[in-house]
Amino acid sequence: MLTLPRAHDAGDGAANGFFPGGDADYEKRFDVPLEWADHRITLEFEGVYRDARVFINNALAAHRPYGYSRFFVAADPYLRYGETNVIRVECSATEDTRWYSGLGIHRPVTLHRGELIHLTVEGPRFATPDIEDDLAAVHVDATVHNESTRTAHLDVRIEILDPDGDLVAEETMPLTVFAGERATVHRRVFVRDPKLWSPEHPDLYLGRVWLIHNDRVVDHSKDHFGIRRIQIDPAHGLRINGQPVKLRGACVHHDNGPLGAAAITRAEQRRVELLRAAGFNALRSAHQPMSKAMLRACDRLGMLVMDEAFDSWTVRKTRFDYSRDFPTWWRADIESMVTKDYNHPSVILYSIGNEIFETGNRLSARWGRELAATVKTLDPHRFTVNAINVLVSSLDQIAAAMSAAGACGGVNDMLGSMEEMVAMLWRSEDTAALTAEAFAQVDVAGYNYGDARYDLDPTQFPNRVCVGSETARQDIAARWQQTARLPHVIGDFCWTGWDYLGEAGIGRVREPGSAVEMSLDSALGDYPHLTSETGDLDMTGTRRPASYFREIVFGLRTEPYISVHPPQRFGIGAVPNAFAWDGSEGHWTWPADEGKPVRIDVYSDAEQVELRVNQQSLGRRSAGPEHGYIATFEATYAPGVLTATAYRDGVEAETTELHTAARVADLRLTAESTTATANDNDLVHVRIALVDQYGRTNPAETRTVRVDIEGPGVLAGLGSGDPRLDEPMLTTTRTTYAGTILAIVRPTGAGILTVRAGADDLEPRTVTIDVRGDQQPVC
Repeated sequence: MLTLPRAHDAGDGAANGFFPGGDADYEKRFDVPLEWADHRITLEFEGVYRDARVFINNALAAHRPYGYSRFFVAADPYLRYGETNVIRVECSATEDTRWYSGLGIHRPVTLHRGELIHLTVEGPRFATPDIEDDLAAVHVDATVHNESTRTAHLDVRIEILDPDGDLVAEETMPLTVFAGERATVHRRVFVRDPKLWSPEHPDLYLGRVWLIHNDRVVDHSKDHFGIRRIQIDPAHGLRINGQPVKLRGACVHHDNGPLGAAAITRAEQRRVELLRAAGFNALRSAHQPMSKAMLRACDRLGMLVMDEAFDSWTVRKTRFDYSRDFPTWWRADIESMVTKDYNHPSVILYSIGNEIFETGNRLSARWGRELAATVKTLDPHRFTVNAINVLVSSLDQIAAAMSAAGACGGVNDMLGSMEEMVAMLWRSEDTAALTAEAFAQVDVAGYNYGDARYDLDPTQFPNRVCVGSETARQDIAARWQQTARLPHVIGDFCWTGWDYLGEAGIGRVREPGSAVEMSLDSALGDYPHLTSETGDLDMTGTRRPASYFREIVFGLRTEPYISVHPPQRFGIGAVPNAFAWDGSEGHWTWPADEGKPVRIDVYSDAEQVELRVNQQSLGRRSAGPEHGYIATFEATYAPGVLTATAYRDGVEAETTELHTAARVADLRLTAESTTATANDNDLVHVRIALVDQYGRTNPAETRTVRVDIEGPGVLAGLGSGDPRLDEPMLTTTRTTYAGTILAIVRPTGAGILTVRAGADDLEPRTVTIDVRGDQQPVC
């Protein structure tokens, strides 16, 4: 989809970022040796968006409507051994999602070759429900399929390796499997003095299963898993290995910004790394199952996961969305998600849906009940959640609620009172009764923008555990204090952690009295808005002011953060918007605004903050929890140094500074890694910045930068944090935004790879990457 031209009238408009929909066909020719005729050949597709049809030698071999489900295709019946074979994949995407979907094969495809007697391609399953300080039982399930014509007498060998790679448990057991049948080994093996997986110590064990026939290994499979215990109850909240944990969560969509929907391992891993560094310890996949690559990264980095299945059930949200296929395919797609997630210790919650219309209709309650029951059957060791928004569940009651809230005087009144109206709906006894059955079907009640219920639940629903499954950005300070205080509230998932393509402009700051404010369609932006503009991090991974504010609220940062409102917006308010921050920026470079008044916010958990402009004090202001963690100052913009100092118990503590950047004098290239691996999983991200003579990034000037690659690599993506980007996505040039762009380079072979960047009136600069030739995956 990134190759298609954006236009104001393309596709579903702002919903998918003004990209047109369409069809995509893939074709691959490959030779199949004669000796493969005695093997089983299976194709694994991790994700094809959407309505995938797989043809092998012009015969339909598989069909899978959902674009995010892993599925397997038995290729054997269609192959021609000793000849060239053709695989063709057809797919389409048109008005079928409320965000940027991408189009085509967006996750890896793998060819599995096994003997006639083999382990199933889903692999073994490892669970650890029984844990003591000195001993953990690892429950191993491994299924063997005998597709030969004779009964097979086999040995199944199980090995467990600890995080250091040492063998710590093993067992071999006999197994007899009749011809044409499957047999599953259920076995407990024991690990002594286990190292427990947790967000702080994400220790991973490796489980291996060997299949031995006639003293020969005929198949083997392996996967990482973690030994950990999860508990949830209203008295203690969420506990991992007996320790209370509050989920500092971020909702994340599936796209990787400049790469589109492609789930390349290093890009998925990088997102988890940067979100973890920003203070999050949990991710919610919005609103589709998370990729295997991101799950592996969460396992390794200690990031907890709420993996979500669907954005719609039987009632549609867009013309051609998944609701058309849900009645037929939901069970297979739930099985796909749970089977994929089973061995990942990071996954603690399965979400069966997001803002589902049926959750307020008791005649449709059976869908939630069947979904939750199916998940429990497939995986009894984790918990279920349904992310419900009462605004969606109680549409029939909205008109009366708006009238009671005085919100029928026009669009301005409606927008201004939306937050209050939603809070009133959440507190209403009628809507509590309306959604009671839906919440009773799952282990955890997911409240989308429902913190108004938090204090009511212990009295009205004393056995209910809830989570802020989707929450507004502005209210994090008060809401986090509430979350920390109430044990039955296990965490908060902000909308969103990372900016995403589509739902374009929903998080933009809107000025009162503007023409767009008066439109009922104004929730989304006009062309050329590209991203939602809701992320704490922009689509290149750069942190925005909201990210630092959240980190301070979480209690993870003591250094104050300075956020400056653009001088040209001084004195101008904003239309209330639950998805927007406040338009402030983290720099002190405003060359066109010298002498103009400016508002400056200092985020701090300290009792007081002092602000200086070029060493001239503007006095102290109160900050900390009692004042929403923000101290606000007004000043006159003057280039130089802005200094904020925190005071704790009246004593000077932490200090931070912002320096005005001088005129741009150079380009600076910074590679996040100077080494790479020559395989399909790796990428190198290179930040290109406009800097002054002192090396400071200048966010006020712009240049069009051209990027060239020399050596074994290609330019996979070139992006900026601009939420209103009006340039082609796949190009070798990009205009800087806030002084930077991001080049994403994909290695294609071993050797020295050079990234070169140039711009008018600036000398070209380069950075080199050493690409290793081994073919081991990154993650």
